[in-house]
Amino acid sequence: MKMNYLPKNRSKDAYSKKILTSLVIFLLLAGLFYFFGGFIIRVASPVWKAENAVTRSFRNIGDFFSTRKTLLAENASLKTKIESLEIEIASLHLGEDRENVLLGLLERKPEGVSVTASVLTHPPQTPYDVLVLDAGSSDGVNIGDKVYLPEGPVLGLISDTFSKNSRLKLYSSSGESNPGILERGGVPIEILGQGGGNFKIILPRDTEVEIGDRILSAGIEADLLAVVEDIRLQPTDSFKEVLAKSPTNIFTLRFVFIRP
Repeated sequence: MKMNYLPKNRSKDAYSKKILTSLVIFLLLAGLFYFFGGFIIRVASPVWKAENAVTRSFRNIGDFFSTRKTLLAENASLKTKIESLEIEIASLHLGEDRENVLLGLLERKPEGVSVTASVLTHPPQTPYDVLVLDAGSSDGVNIGDKVYLPEGPVLGLISDTFSKNSRLKLYSSSGESNPGILERGGVPIEILGQGGGNFKIILPRDTEVEIGDRILSAGIEADLLAVVEDIRLQPTDSFKEVLAKSPTNIFTLRFVFIRP
């Protein structure tokens, strides 16, 4: 069978030409850049600077939004922790160890004689400072049971029960009247619900009370009910009006403890 082959010297010549051509082009470009490099750099510099500026701007914008989102999340988390710590500090008179009190929130189970419940609805979805809880009679909840914050303060009483749900009527419900104790001086008082977690107390004008004073429940437990926020007194009045507020925001409650 007849086979054709390219002559070896012709193949080598073609390869050598390619190398030579590439070398010439490289030298030409190098020469051009050497002689005109300054001009090229001057012309291209504004373009490169603009490109870098745009790139940095987009990177900075991305970093700004990423950092802002992170800071907002951290701020919300810290605010929640601070509020919880403030409530705990206000409740220290109870003398109870609440270091692991939130562990019971991982699953519903009795904490001694307590039932942990989550809050399903808040005012204004429900009227008159009434909250709906996701624990009911099948969980051991009964009408008249007291409801507490995990940190200790008492909120109100169970007013209605169903199989899997119950209603919590807060002591701050408008028109509600309950006995209490002004911690300063141990003065017995009547605390009137005003709605929205607010209370009103009428005291003789010479009764000592200051903003920040605690209002306790009248029972043996002496649970924290509210904190004095404002005092109103006219020069001619025989009584003064004391405004107090629940130690927590009732519109953002998530978990509570229910006890007989």
